[in-house]
Amino acid sequence: PHMSPSFHCLAALAIAVSWALHASSGHLAFGSDPFEQEIAPLLAARCLSCHHADDPSGGLDLTHRQTSLAGGETGPAVVPGDLAGSHLWQRVAAGEMPPDEPLDSSQKTKLRNWIASGAPWTMDPLDPFAFSSAHRAGYDWWSLQPLTQSAPPTLADEAWCVNEIDRFVLAELQRHSLTPSPQADPRTLVRRLWIDMLGLPPPSAVMAGFADNPSPEAWHQLVDHVLASPHYGERWARHWLDVARFGESDGYEYNNPREHAWHYRDWLIRAFNADMPYDQFARMQLAGDVLEPDSLAGAAAVGFLVAGPHNTVLGASETMRRASRHDELEELAAAVGQTFLGLTVHCARCHDHKFDPITTREYYQFIACLDGVEHGERTFAASGPDPQASRAWQALEEATVTLLNLTADREQPLSSTANLLTSRSVIAADQRDLTYRVTARILPTVWAAANQATDETDGVAIDILREDGTILASGAARPGRWQPAPGGEAATAIDFTYNGEGSPGVRIRLRPTPLNSGRFGGAVADLRIEQVSSNAVVFAESFETLKLPSASGSQAHTQRPVYFAASSERWQHTGTNTLHVAELADGQHAVQLFAGIGGSDALLTTTPKQRALAASWQSHVDTLGRLSRPAVYSVTPHEPAEMRLLVRGNAAQVGEVVPPGSITAVGGPAAAFELASTASEADRRHHLARWITAPDNALFSRVIVNRIWHHHFGQGLVRTPSDLGFQGGLPSHPQLLDWLCRQLHAADYSLKSLHRQILTSATYQQASAFRPGPATIDQDNRLLWRQNRRRVEAEVVRDSLLAIAGVLDRSLGGPPYRDVRVVQVPPATYYEPRATPEPASLRRTLYRWHVRGQRSGLLDTFDCPDPSTQTPARLTTTTPAQALSLWNDAFVLEMSAALADDIQATTADGGRPTPATLVDAAWRRVLGRPATPQERAEAEQFLERHGLPLLCRVLFNTTEFILVD
Repeated sequence: PHMSPSFHCLAALAIAVSWALHASSGHLAFGSDPFEQEIAPLLAARCLSCHHADDPSGGLDLTHRQTSLAGGETGPAVVPGDLAGSHLWQRVAAGEMPPDEPLDSSQKTKLRNWIASGAPWTMDPLDPFAFSSAHRAGYDWWSLQPLTQSAPPTLADEAWCVNEIDRFVLAELQRHSLTPSPQADPRTLVRRLWIDMLGLPPPSAVMAGFADNPSPEAWHQLVDHVLASPHYGERWARHWLDVARFGESDGYEYNNPREHAWHYRDWLIRAFNADMPYDQFARMQLAGDVLEPDSLAGAAAVGFLVAGPHNTVLGASETMRRASRHDELEELAAAVGQTFLGLTVHCARCHDHKFDPITTREYYQFIACLDGVEHGERTFAASGPDPQASRAWQALEEATVTLLNLTADREQPLSSTANLLTSRSVIAADQRDLTYRVTARILPTVWAAANQATDETDGVAIDILREDGTILASGAARPGRWQPAPGGEAATAIDFTYNGEGSPGVRIRLRPTPLNSGRFGGAVADLRIEQVSSNAVVFAESFETLKLPSASGSQAHTQRPVYFAASSERWQHTGTNTLHVAELADGQHAVQLFAGIGGSDALLTTTPKQRALAASWQSHVDTLGRLSRPAVYSVTPHEPAEMRLLVRGNAAQVGEVVPPGSITAVGGPAAAFELASTASEADRRHHLARWITAPDNALFSRVIVNRIWHHHFGQGLVRTPSDLGFQGGLPSHPQLLDWLCRQLHAADYSLKSLHRQILTSATYQQASAFRPGPATIDQDNRLLWRQNRRRVEAEVVRDSLLAIAGVLDRSLGGPPYRDVRVVQVPPATYYEPRATPEPASLRRTLYRWHVRGQRSGLLDTFDCPDPSTQTPARLTTTTPAQALSLWNDAFVLEMSAALADDIQATTADGGRPTPATLVDAAWRRVLGRPATPQERAEAEQFLERHGLPLLCRVLFNTTEFILVD
């Protein structure tokens, strides 16, 4: 039911008292003493907000007995046994205090009787945080208490119940004279399950199969299937990234890109898929680099801490720099506190928290644990061959070959800066029906600067050219990273064959790959072409006849001779960089191929098609650059100084030193870490991680259980997933929440186990149909008398379009695709939409380059959140712009056409498909069901007039496509 503010206050107090009675330990101040039971809570709740020790209104401090007896500006507040002489009683009796909301008659009676009986004072001082009230939470607030031991209720009729979750839910429904909804139909259940767990539409065959056999056993098999799917990790990583405020640029004024932040996203996917225990999952994100030092996984996991915005513009003065640093620490405290504890710890930076029992001192203890966190990159040695890098290298080579063929009719080379060598004479190696083998020895190399040295992703290609300059055959290889140590330059072979076409001859071209990498692709030695059947050598080159300048230089580190501006009678050199030669041994030389500089702008392209290919080519270069050596955007820790409290949060007013520690109100683990104020950065974060994830920290478990529930029902048992404090919501089913927490503990913090319990419950499987009767009692469905109908998120809209159209690239992980291009206007960076999407954009939206300050029209329309802030619960709007986007967006038009083509191809079966076949296929692909007779009749007429692409577009615009029942 809707709650008025007064109801919220009463409910808060009732829940606090209820949890206090059930708790076995904690911060509870309730005792048998009347003062502790009645007067102390009254004074704490209604008086101490004004009359406390720090800044007592009217000079009256009610936190101590002695100061209460002394009184303030008007005289003694409390005179034991003397009501007339007690100014506190006189102001209360007159209704003047508290000023905004006077005490009720019952409260006045308790206060009067207490003073009249001699004002016994058994709790000195009074802790303003000890008791919850209608205005703030105390130590007895429900979420701060230990987990209760509540067992599932026993009901007279449990026929509807499938598991224990249902017994908790049904008990509440019966208490409010409500009944649950029937089970949803099989197709609805399967679609709900796939969208919830994978973020993708289910295959129509799976929906049809379950519709034919909707048994509990079949449902359990489907649940196990989605939990085992690799796409489960993608779906739930996206939910977590919302909470982690994950962005791939800094934000603020300069908004610099973060090229390697994606490792954190990939770590999340792997952690969810592996069902990493949630306590370990949290510890790794807080201190993974401490727990697993020198590991890429540990560095990637703590990407959580640096996932938020980062202001790189610091003030000139020490005070301004201190203020900027504390702004950053406040953001970090907010992220850690709300994500793992559901507490707004950061609200205590300038003063004690106004609503939750958190002191300013505790806030500074908390950020002292995080003060060593700095943003930056870490680099790791490659652990082995990277298949993603291999695919990118191959794609780049294919794009380069295509560009080279397109430029064959021009006299200028493809690149203005790279070394490209072409044989001057025609070689008789193209006789029809003969096979030729091309071999060469290539080596990694360098010139004078170490940053020009051949890297793992650099290589050399040999092209066999036709008379018109197009490529008849090509082979390439990567010699590996150049090493300065003797013997480090082991040769790699290029070895490929081609079939002759019958022309007078061919030419050979040598080139580095990729072009314009700023490094040497390698050095070529001992090049040969042989006719395979006879083993006859048709062409041989050992580069002994090169004309070398009289003076030579020295190669970096090895001191071997190198020659600049060499020339050759056999080879024509193009490109502004002259021919380089390295001496391998006395009289043995190799041609060094420099890959040029300048990126795609150095490619000499003149036609629109060439420019489009160059853009695709550059995307592959970018990918290789990101994969060439594992670099991770992560915490780059530094040893912090002692933490000092800032008076009123003012960077110019530095106060006392506070040691690393945490929040007393969080029951269970001790908030004092027993660390010195000079403790190391690693010790601070390690202690904080252990404190947050301690088994007796009930808040830690309640937050994650509530988050999981939120994503399965559209709202949590507490409606504010990141705030379980006073300003947040109250639990609709507090006993169920704690029971699920205990189940999570028993399952060793397995989130998949928690999913399984929820997904197999009758509560989850209810239909979502609206029922007027229950809605009059519980309009917001807090008691779960039905499932909630939900609109899918922006990413699910886009991913579903790709999947249904049959073009979705389902590969997992790796660098993001980029639908923007980077524009540098020093010192700032801007991101502009790309006119031509790169091929990788057919991946899931999770893999989009998620830079701050650049939004996608389609995603933004469907409430994709700003990555600069935490989004524990996404906003769901319904606007005309959504309908316009689904109808007019270029991406929707492209997917409609792709789906139409795919339907035509898969239904042809050797002939022309009938309109009825096309309509039924479209309905099954988009909506997962056959068309009704009326829909089929109308659709066939529409199809005849407007065509299949437009019909697919219409289906993408149905409510059924964007809603989950």
